[in-house]
Amino acid sequence: MDFTSAPLPPDPHMCNSTDSTTRSPLSLYSEYQRMDIELRIPEYMDACHWHGQVEVNVPFDGDVEYLINNEVVQIKQGHITLFWACTPHQLTCPGSCSNMAIFNLPMHLFLSWPLDKQLINHVTHGMVIKSLAAQQLSPFEVRRWQQEINSPNEQIRQLAIDEIGLMLKRFSLSGWQPILVNKTARSRSSGNSVSRHARFYVSQMLEFIGANHNRPLTIESVAEHVKLNPNYAMGIFQRVMQLTMKQYITAMRVNHVRALLSDTDKSILDIALTAGFHSSSSFYSTFNKYVGMSPQHYRKLRQQRGTIG
Repeated sequence: MDFTSAPLPPDPHMCNSTDSTTRSPLSLYSEYQRMDIELRIPEYMDACHWHGQVEVNVPFDGDVEYLINNEVVQIKQGHITLFWACTPHQLTCPGSCSNMAIFNLPMHLFLSWPLDKQLINHVTHGMVIKSLAAQQLSPFEVRRWQQEINSPNEQIRQLAIDEIGLMLKRFSLSGWQPILVNKTARSRSSGNSVSRHARFYVSQMLEFIGANHNRPLTIESVAEHVKLNPNYAMGIFQRVMQLTMKQYITAMRVNHVRALLSDTDKSILDIALTAGFHSSSSFYSTFNKYVGMSPQHYRKLRQQRGTIG
């Protein structure tokens, strides 16, 4: 059977920091976002990009390197590596790898799978995690899933999605570790199970936040949109996302700032306004808290990395 697939068409939810008009990571959540599976030569990226899905990388015949949050992250041959791609990332060194699996999994689908809550906590807090063991996945399986998620048969498509969910379940049970740790404090992982009803409401909240990302957002306005009590809305959001609504909105805005500081010459004030910060004092204190340095220092370090790379 010929498993060769045509190149994927451009994804309208994929953002590049050098685009004439970039979109906030907050705006990228969508229940309609597609699942992509590729098996190809990894390609050097001349700028960082971001999108709303959870990204899974498996290089089969060599190591590759990314720049994520201004840190070099090495993806080891044969290991499964996972991160939320709303964090701006840039593949800076394909090395000798000629065959890498790249999965882009819609966030609502990722959250619906019965995965370890601590794993979800790490992903939603911008960490990169990898399997302790290699060779948990083969190119043959990836090629088959490529075909099956595009099948006209709905049951075949669902079977492929279920198998990918089980692959991540195995990943979560067989041992993993963070290889990029977010410097900001993480919420405690809740042991409570998450109902389909809770995920539905959180999806509605994420859609509303995305559609209104450039306006002042309050818990009350988000809760009103989904017709829930604000305290209840806050509680289920935190249970599903493993971070508070405020942490989510702030982290996505900081991600946007990081990308624009890295690859554009816009002034820091313009960048802060573009990302949705309406006060320079709150922007500077928030950026320092989340990143551990000033925006000026971050830009300088990022430019130095770009020169060295």
